[in-house]
Amino acid sequence: MKKGLIAALKIIIPLGIGVYLTWFFISNLTDVELQNLKNAFLKADYRFIFIGIIIMLLSHMSRAYRWKYLLAPLGHTPNFWKMYHSVMIGYLINLTIPRSGEVARAGYYAKFQKKAPFEKVFGTIIVERIIDVIMLGIVMGITLYFQKDVEAFNSIKNTGNSGGGIPTWGYFLAALLIVVGFVLIMSVPKIKLKVREILRGLYEGVSTILQLKQRTAYVLHTIFIWVCYVLMLWVCSFALPETANLSINAVFAAFVVGGIAISATPGGIGLYPLMVAAVLSNLYNIENAESFSMLAWTSLTAFTILAGLVSLVALPFISKKQAALSE
Repeated sequence: MKKGLIAALKIIIPLGIGVYLTWFFISNLTDVELQNLKNAFLKADYRFIFIGIIIMLLSHMSRAYRWKYLLAPLGHTPNFWKMYHSVMIGYLINLTIPRSGEVARAGYYAKFQKKAPFEKVFGTIIVERIIDVIMLGIVMGITLYFQKDVEAFNSIKNTGNSGGGIPTWGYFLAALLIVVGFVLIMSVPKIKLKVREILRGLYEGVSTILQLKQRTAYVLHTIFIWVCYVLMLWVCSFALPETANLSINAVFAAFVVGGIAISATPGGIGLYPLMVAAVLSNLYNIENAESFSMLAWTSLTAFTILAGLVSLVALPFISKKQAALSE
């Protein structure tokens, strides 16, 4: 009962914050802006939204294909569709609890791939996240280089921060939990053995980056994925006349704050339109920026949900079919 309540709260609280931010965003629109928002959804050129979704799909497929380079040193020759569907399920789960998709992705793949221990698979995903942080840093560097008013950009980038920070007692509580956890692990042999096995598996997964045989291909896929991320937002901007002429500066700025929003709330719900609109309207004087940010976020998120749901059904089916063929 208690575990179920905690699990439910982990989903309800982030989604609740997102719903509140969505309400806050829409409720602060003027009557004219609300009408513009309705008109944007009715009159948008969805050909460009469709192209943006295709680019998004290509980035996900590239990420799935790139994953095999890290799984190979573990002795796996995985089916591409198993990797792809695991990736898409991860994105879907991320819409409930931020960053929980990585665990779900490793769990689903390990469940449907023979001889794929969760710890080792999760270790390869940790590697991916480290690479993503490096790439995000590079993109942020490019973005800051492009910005004329860095101070204004930084103020908007921090829109999603609460401002209060973590209270002092929070650090002491975290330290206490770490100490208690360490003592518990060291004093109970079964727990100590289990933790050691988990850490060994994670290490083997993470160390696969040092055993890559096709490093050039891995790097090229990484570049392709991040180019797609920026490109899909730029392509979607052509759907509305007010944003059809966005400068490269504006595209990079909107992408960075949008990425921050997505990491802060489930899928960026509420916060993504708020922050992207703030950047485009305040820094670049883009009219109807609220409509574009809501249109782009809604379209791309809807595709993620649909593709994720399809993958939830397809992954078990593919695994059963593959198992039947191998018998």
